[in-house]
Amino acid sequence: MTFQKTITWCFASLIILFSSCTKNFEKYNTDPYNPTEDNLTNSEVLGILFPTLISTMHFAQENRSQMNDQMVGGQYGGYFTTTNNWSGTNYGTLNPSLDWVETPFKDIMVDFNSNYVKIKRVTQSTGYIYAWANIIRVAAMLRVVDTYGPIPYTQIGELTTDNVPFDDVKTIYYKMFEELNSSITALNNFNTESKNSTTHPMATYDVVYNGDFSKWIKFANSLKMRMAMRISAVDAEFAKTNFLEAVASGAIETNADNAYIPTQDNPYYKASVSWGDLAINATLSAYMNGYADPRRAKYMTTINRGVRMGIANINKTNYSSASYSKPAFTASSPLLVFNASETAFLKAEAALLGWIAGGDTQARTFYESGITLSMSQNAVTIGTYLTSTANPAQYTDPSLSRANISVPNPISVSWTNFGTTTNTKREKIITQKWLANYPYGYEAWSDYRRTGFPQIFPALDNLSSTSFIGSVSNTYGRLVRRLPYPQSQYRSNSTNVMAAVSLLGGDDAASTDLWWAKKN
Repeated sequence: MTFQKTITWCFASLIILFSSCTKNFEKYNTDPYNPTEDNLTNSEVLGILFPTLISTMHFAQENRSQMNDQMVGGQYGGYFTTTNNWSGTNYGTLNPSLDWVETPFKDIMVDFNSNYVKIKRVTQSTGYIYAWANIIRVAAMLRVVDTYGPIPYTQIGELTTDNVPFDDVKTIYYKMFEELNSSITALNNFNTESKNSTTHPMATYDVVYNGDFSKWIKFANSLKMRMAMRISAVDAEFAKTNFLEAVASGAIETNADNAYIPTQDNPYYKASVSWGDLAINATLSAYMNGYADPRRAKYMTTINRGVRMGIANINKTNYSSASYSKPAFTASSPLLVFNASETAFLKAEAALLGWIAGGDTQARTFYESGITLSMSQNAVTIGTYLTSTANPAQYTDPSLSRANISVPNPISVSWTNFGTTTNTKREKIITQKWLANYPYGYEAWSDYRRTGFPQIFPALDNLSSTSFIGSVSNTYGRLVRRLPYPQSQYRSNSTNVMAAVSLLGGDDAASTDLWWAKKN
């Protein structure tokens, strides 16, 4: 009887054990080190997407950086010159290859939107996570719309097809302002509810501000100021309203709030030192040498001689020598997205436009503040820079005399020297803003197309007539105005691309001005 009771108890125990295991089968048989989406919180599911979103504001990945920030924005913005021949097709000689022109569209649009659509779906387009994503969206997509013109934007994530219609540039800008305003409100509400805590679940994934959404709000307002000034010549009242709203709300005004993306393998360092594909642009070296700029050692290696953009059949071995300057980055140098000096220069230009009271006197104050902030950001002593009446230096190439060139209408740093016209003062502001924003080339290229400043040296050899991008006016104040649409879009989304071309107001060519670059 004792034996029978023991067997009965064991059998019952086995039934209970197996039924319990079956009931909790998934719990006990899920690998805790490889969780599925169902095992994660919304913050965890979406948080892991944000490093990729953030990367599209200024690429740290070496190939994406080279094909976007170095070849296009950095080169057309006057900061860098690419020294690899690449079989004779180059952005610098104004004849990039067909597939290269695809990359800014493909890299930023695909990298960002493939993750953004998921965030939009999971958050149902509400809440602080969605608001944060939209601020990054504006910063990243601004690079694309300012490169091509009309792009798919307002209906991204709204349609079930990949063939999304393109929006005109004005519509996109208006939508971006709307998204920034909504995001600022949402993050302000979140900060109030969380008492400005930076220990929320998403902080882990924020490599820029470590979860401090008060700084993201300042960044959003700074973007509003950047965008408002971009469209100031074509939509003045709307631009002024948004600019002043951003100023009142609070933008990036101290270097402690500057937006950087950290790196451990800086792509400019890799391209210049490891590959020998990148040098300082001759324009940048001419200005900084002439001004005896204290930031030279922070920007370029000690020779302080750049390379002319657009040398046909360039041999990178010649320009990898110690006779030419390379970017002075280290492997761990962070990547700039927005700094306080830009805010000051934007205010200086706004004062010239009459948006901010004080006129010329206030413009000068902001102008000199922008320079001072940049010197502090780069940890150099400003000395007598603000009163310098020196002009940009002549550029001399020791191995190619036909590359020698000088700035045709030189200007100095001093606010009161060399001309009192509004246009001269605007050139001073944009030139110093250009120097302070190094190496963020997309903004420099946009300012150049908007204002014609600084006076970037034309390509030494203009091969655009042999290129599919169309003939480019290789003169001061013009150069490349945009990139043509990718051929892949013509193949897969032809109806919408053709509609986009009609919105351009010109041919799908590099010589067609974007909406905000057309002067009234």
